[in-house]
Amino acid sequence: MKHLIFIDANNAAIQAMDEALQRGYKVTFFRQNNVYFYQNNDYTQSVLRRIHTIVDMKNGTDVSEVEYLLNSILRQETIDGVIAPNEPSLEAVAEACKRYDIPFSNPQGVKNARNKHKARATLEEHHVPTIRSWIANTLDEAKTIFEQNNPPFIFKPVSGFDSLLAVKVSTQEEVSKAAMNILNTSEKIALPYTEIFSRGILIEEFLSGKLISAEVGIYKDMFFPFMISGRSQSRFNECIELGSLMPADLSNDEKNKCFTYARDVCQALGLDHGIYHIELMYTKTGPILVEANPRLMGGVMPEIYHQSTGESIYPSLFTIATCSDTPIKLPSAYRAVTVRKIMPLENGIIADELFIDDIKNNKNLVNFYTDKIEPSRQVYENEVLGRIMVAHDDLYNANLIADEILLELECRIGIKLHQPLYR
Repeated sequence: MKHLIFIDANNAAIQAMDEALQRGYKVTFFRQNNVYFYQNNDYTQSVLRRIHTIVDMKNGTDVSEVEYLLNSILRQETIDGVIAPNEPSLEAVAEACKRYDIPFSNPQGVKNARNKHKARATLEEHHVPTIRSWIANTLDEAKTIFEQNNPPFIFKPVSGFDSLLAVKVSTQEEVSKAAMNILNTSEKIALPYTEIFSRGILIEEFLSGKLISAEVGIYKDMFFPFMISGRSQSRFNECIELGSLMPADLSNDEKNKCFTYARDVCQALGLDHGIYHIELMYTKTGPILVEANPRLMGGVMPEIYHQSTGESIYPSLFTIATCSDTPIKLPSAYRAVTVRKIMPLENGIIADELFIDDIKNNKNLVNFYTDKIEPSRQVYENEVLGRIMVAHDDLYNANLIADEILLELECRIGIKLHQPLYR
């Protein structure tokens, strides 16, 4: 029985643990004990109850603690592979795995990717197309960069995650708000993430085009092009992703260019062992890096992949993590699958009288996540209340049906929701 260690978790990792258990792996879970990136629902509890060992972890970003926990396991048994699904812990996990000779991504490659300014500088050194970026550590520095260059820009943390605090900035007033939100976050965010949110403000040239991502694997010096995924962006804030879709609305030639570019990004940064989520903007001149995420796609994207191709991505993840010889499948999409997050535009209260059960009867609705949609519940700006997942033979109709359902939900919930942007 091969032994997999999951360090921290999100919803996708809970599903991955479930599948690993079903496939006969021994699973140990290092659980961050004060911050959760997964829904603590009945399904999650059913998975956690079946896990062989759960180890509470105080700070998954602390390399010393991760090393200590791995060593405590290694004193008793073998570790065949480590999976770390969340960005904040990746640097510590990579360093710890290197110390104990556990297969994982190159620590320097992970650091290059996690520091988004360093990532762009590294791409430039390797002659991979990129855009200009700057780091500001104070509001005055941010204002100076804004004044000396041509807006608009994207402001975001140097080493953030999940597009948290990322925003388009076009005016001096927006500079102050965006900069101070980022600078003050380290004082408010949970302790494990204080350091990574203290690395300053990343200011990037604004990219215009089609937001996509390349889901790619690197294993034994081989490149695995799994999928080019599309995105639905909010018309009210282009930095907010309303959901993913597969396959992306690109020609085969454009998809091949994206895969080639993603491979060049991984090689330049030093990402050499894993499945990676490389976010791109497809511009008039071709693909340009948005962010290189040295981990598997998150959220419900593995489920979208499964619904679109008929195959799970997790066996490939397990193969690479454990250095197995099991063949890695590259299935094609046989249908289009798109997702819409249900996200309020502002704080509010859900309608007292709420009925949405009939929406589940839509034949194209393959998943409907509604954990936070309850009558009279207080909700907050940009809070993800749930998701709708729609499948159809073609992407146009999948998007059309998803948008109709989202508008219907807006009427029933009684709160304005983010709606998709179409160019």
